[in-house]
Formats: sequence, structure tokens, C-alpha cells
Amino acid sequence: MLTTVAWCILASGAITALGGVATFAAPRRVARAVFDVERVPDSMLFFVRHWGILIFAVGGLVVYAAYVPATRLPILSAAIVEKVCVGVLVWSGPVRPTKLMNLAAIGDALFSILYAVSLGFAGLG
Repeated sequence: MLTTVAWCILASGAITALGGVATFAAPRRVARAVFDVERVPDSMLFFVRHWGILIFAVGGLVVYAAYVPATRLPILSAAIVEKVCVGVLVWSGPVRPTKLMNLAAIGDALFSILYAVSLGFAGLG
């Protein structure tokens, strides 16, 4: 039986994984939406699909961590690093953030806080 924390971890991992599936399955559409561009060069598709695979992998590992508490420390720690880095890149990188980029970074920040609290990093877990 999953605890409330595990359900929250499961939901956040599933949301992340679904974002990865969408990115891999519809890279042009996602690139247009995320970067607010009309034309996506073919050369960019490789990187967008790779990005989707990585997002799916992180989400899948987070889902796994919801079911296997012994794996939470390494998996959620890695997810925190990945999600914080996304926020840093969105808000301090060379690309002007779009609405969707800001939304993703805010979601990742909230998930990072959830993971930190669930691991006890904030002294609350």
C-alpha cells in the first residue's frame, strides 16, 4: 500500500514521464510550443527526441521510487539535480523563456521541493 508521499511521488513521476512521451512522439509540435518557433529544423529533432527519452527515463525512475522506498535517495536526488538544472537553464540561460518553459520550470521546482521534503532534506520529512 502506498503512503501519501509515495502517491505524490508516483503522480509527479507519471506527469514527468508523460511529458517525455509527448516530446519523443511529437518532437516538432513540442519544440514549436516550448520554444515558440514556427519552423523546427530537422537537425534539432534528434536533440528534442533525446530530450524526450531523458525526461521519460527520469519520470520512470521516479515512479519506480514511489514503489521501492529503498531507491528513493539516489533516484530522487538525481531528479532534484535534473529539475533544478532545468530551472537554472530556463531562468539564466541564453534563450528567452516562453510561457511553456516557465511553466515547466515552475513544475520542476515544485517537484524538487516535494522530493526534498520527502527525503527529509528540508528537515520536514
